[in-house]
Amino acid sequence: MPAHLLADWITVAAAVAMALFLFAALRYADWAAVAREPGRMHLVAGGAVGCLLLWLLNIHLVDGLLLHFLGITTLTLVIGWSFSVLGAALVMAAFYALKGLAWTAYPLAVVMCIVLPATTTWLLARALRRPGLQHPFVYMLGAGFAGGGLVVLLLSALALSLFWFSGQTSYLEAAAEFWPLVFMLMFSEGFINGMCVSALAIFYPDGMKTFDDKFYLDDQR
Repeated sequence: MPAHLLADWITVAAAVAMALFLFAALRYADWAAVAREPGRMHLVAGGAVGCLLLWLLNIHLVDGLLLHFLGITTLTLVIGWSFSVLGAALVMAAFYALKGLAWTAYPLAVVMCIVLPATTTWLLARALRRPGLQHPFVYMLGAGFAGGGLVVLLLSALALSLFWFSGQTSYLEAAAEFWPLVFMLMFSEGFINGMCVSALAIFYPDGMKTFDDKFYLDDQR
């Protein structure tokens, strides 16, 4: 979202929010666990680079309308909230450098495309981890498929709110014209993340930060 389209206070607020979230991610990241298992750093780096490649594969529909998937839902479920925010923020900088984008919009991109999806996914995964929901399909369908779709819905609502606060009525009219695409993106984002999460939970459960095979697979009822 270009910064010149938005009110100045939104850009400043995004910069402050990004700084606070990055500080929180640095503060609460489990660095000791990475020191004990250096292989987890490979997951952080590989997952973040995977998101970068996903962002570079965009779909150009009409002038001014580019669609691309996020993949932050899968990244968060694999490596956790802190490392997801830190790793994705670094590759977002690489994305801006490769695309030659204006850096004034970088804080807002981090907040909207990284912090919002990661926080939504993390909270949803924690909400699903409760007695009575001890089934791996609850995790795969709820956190993976539904989580990816929910992220797109919340991101769209936030983008519309920012355009409304900034008085960008032309973009609101365009959004009203293309609103069915939101549901297409919700399904696509949910499907991609759900399939990745399901495959990792089945074949590589030890690598999933948020998947406890004892909780979801052991018969505790």
